[in-house]
Amino acid sequence: MSSLGDVIHTLPALTDAERAIPGIKFDWVTEEAFAEIPAWHAAVNKVIPVALRRWKKNIIQMLFSHEYKNFKKTLERHAI
Repeated sequence: MSSLGDVIHTLPALTDAERAIPGIKFDWVTEEAFAEIPAWHAAVNKVIPVALRRWKKNIIQMLFSHEYKNFKKTLERHAI
């Protein structure tokens, strides 16, 4: 989720899953800087950006921020 290489190297796995299960869709959580990349794949339904790199700089502030609370709510809405 936080490495560009990991994001790019995961795309073929989505293609394989799509071939095995036609119509499958994925929601993908990734670092905000790479959020555009998963959207390139047709099997990706929603990309949820996360600011881990930025948040690591001040973890206490992050835990109480509106941005983090909104991120958690987004995850909860999309969880199965």
